[in-house]
Amino acid sequence: MNSEMDTPELVPVGKVLKVHGVKGKIKVFPFGETVGCLGAGRTLFIQNTQKGWYSLEVEEIQRQPKFLLIRFKGFLTREQAECLVGKELFITASQLLPLYEGEYYFYQLLGLIVKDLSGNLLGEVKDIISTGSNDVYVVDGPEGEILIPVLDDVIKKIDLDKKIMMVDLPEGLLD
Repeated sequence: MNSEMDTPELVPVGKVLKVHGVKGKIKVFPFGETVGCLGAGRTLFIQNTQKGWYSLEVEEIQRQPKFLLIRFKGFLTREQAECLVGKELFITASQLLPLYEGEYYFYQLLGLIVKDLSGNLLGEVKDIISTGSNDVYVVDGPEGEILIPVLDDVIKKIDLDKKIMMVDLPEGLLD
């Protein structure tokens, strides 16, 4: 690990689940679509709660259907990689690939306040579930948890500056 440092805006890209094999690789559960910008030579960051942020250089990355296998420069043994288990990995926001208009990264949507078209508060986006056909926003609100399908006729407006999402819920969703 490189020395402690100050960092710009950081975006979580995954969580280290366990060590993989004996040569310093780790198994990572990726968060959303941010993995598209990861590759050999990229710098990731990890937080040491007592000493701040550290940078790690990706030496090797292998994509699997639901996971990533990563080996960082300087991590040659299982024992060296064990200190990473349970930690979240981050990149700088500037490393993210640009998106088309109307597209958002998951981290941008988490925490948005969700209202219906009448202005009624439905809650806050707490999680995003990726399904085969469309994503689903998990909204936690005064009436409990609401699962909102991410469809053009449901999600009407997202304003990242105001941190608000406007939705037109399908009939019967709240029943």
